[in-house]
Amino acid sequence: MSKSIESILRDEIFAELDIEYPDDYDTRLLDQGLDSAGFIQLIVSMESKFNISIPDEDLLFEKFSTTGLILNYLAETRI
Repeated sequence: MSKSIESILRDEIFAELDIEYPDDYDTRLLDQGLDSAGFIQLIVSMESKFNISIPDEDLLFEKFSTTGLILNYLAETRI
């Protein structure tokens, strides 16, 4: 059985970033400790784990500032 998008994000990507996966999808990742270097690592990890390429125009922190936004982006991108 394949892992869900959320479980990969939580168990692999956030674990690599060494930040706690928030319980609330609207929690700002800045409040969880994500900084600019972590944002770059987040993007690179998502591209690698999900075999996607995030276009330059989408590389805005506002698009990935919460887990809810990230999950929505990945769901839309992967389908």
